[in-house]
Amino acid sequence: MCAMCGSYPCVSRCPNAPEPIPVYKCCKCGSGILDGENYYDSIDGYICRECIEDMTITEFMKLIGETFSIAEREE
Repeated sequence: MCAMCGSYPCVSRCPNAPEPIPVYKCCKCGSGILDGENYYDSIDGYICRECIEDMTITEFMKLIGETFSIAEREE
């Protein structure tokens, strides 16, 4: 039993608790993607939600292999 939190194993808020083991590693920022977190599985690798949210719309469209169309009036 832990002397600080009184639990075995330690609760996640305890300073003695082990660091969580990432399921994946983000290919953009290098952070671990933990169990239960959102991510995108891109061609280049896994990308965490935080990196996706920091992208511009144009960057995200490029990431998923899409482009914007240009409106042209047909005469």
